[in-house]
Amino acid sequence: MKRAIGAGLTLALLGLAAACQPSAPPPAVSIDGTAQRSGVETSLRGLAVVDETTAWIGAPDGVVLRTIDGGQSWTRSRIEAAAGLDLRSAHGFDAEHALFFTAGSPARLFETRDGGNSFTLLYEDASDAAFFDGLAFWDANRGIAFSDPVDGVFHILLTEDGGQSWSQAEGLPAPLDGEAGFAASDSSLATGPDGRVWIGTGGAAKARVLMSGDFGASWEVVEAPLASAGAGAGIFSIAVAGNTLVAVGGDYTREDAREGVAAYSLDGGRIWFEPATAPAGYRSGVAALPGLPGHFLAVGPNGADLSRDGGRNWEPVALTGSNAIAFAPGAAQGWVVGSEGRIHRIRVDQAVE
Repeated sequence: MKRAIGAGLTLALLGLAAACQPSAPPPAVSIDGTAQRSGVETSLRGLAVVDETTAWIGAPDGVVLRTIDGGQSWTRSRIEAAAGLDLRSAHGFDAEHALFFTAGSPARLFETRDGGNSFTLLYEDASDAAFFDGLAFWDANRGIAFSDPVDGVFHILLTEDGGQSWSQAEGLPAPLDGEAGFAASDSSLATGPDGRVWIGTGGAAKARVLMSGDFGASWEVVEAPLASAGAGAGIFSIAVAGNTLVAVGGDYTREDAREGVAAYSLDGGRIWFEPATAPAGYRSGVAALPGLPGHFLAVGPNGADLSRDGGRNWEPVALTGSNAIAFAPGAAQGWVVGSEGRIHRIRVDQAVE
């Protein structure tokens, strides 16, 4: 283990016991994925899961998908003011209320309160230089949005009224030359309890993690051992389970390269380690498996990988063409979305010994 500088489809997966519980019997885990009809053929990235029956997806050309029946059916609507724009960042409050941020310029935030029948423009970036990579909320009122740097400053916005108004975060570290985020899965930004938040970056000499523990009022930054050389390399996704964090990414132009595609932290993100066994290539999304401590599932174009030990080791899972993954809060059910309009309903079960 190397320390970082500074810091239907049914798969039965039977493995070694998690390193954090060496005396426990190895859990028998099954991951069931059922393909669902999205009605679109574009690449899907902006996934927001509200609960076990409700999810929203932001898609290219201003298209919004919604399910309220666990994915048995998906309704399609369109934000006309986002025509030609990709909705890569999304947050669903409930079955009627959701927010969508465009990726690229113009950077616009839209809201629906009637299940996607109509949309209201809440925010438009005046700089014409913002590129939003992620959107997340701590609760119904307090939220955060992350963009690539603008005019040499990290562009991080905060809201205390559910997204109706936004202000620029202060006390941010200076970005490195070429440093930016990635909008591949709406998960390079992750929030946690008590105002904690982590943002992964890349595209510079170092991959880094920006952290705040007070709802974005103050910030610190640490390095993480992921690939970073080049505009397409860095941290693409962060998943949080207590003080255990897993970051995945790599270089999306080298999908099969295994170097620098994952790292993990055991202390809330201050010190990061390289895995002993890495995922089998670039990964754009990762999520903690609810109810299974130490278990994380990472997805990418060439496949997926499961870790049972907090990110130290990874096993392959036959699920390809995926961009983003998210689970319902507190439930081992969620969705994976990806290229060519792919949607898979995911259920995770642990056998009772």
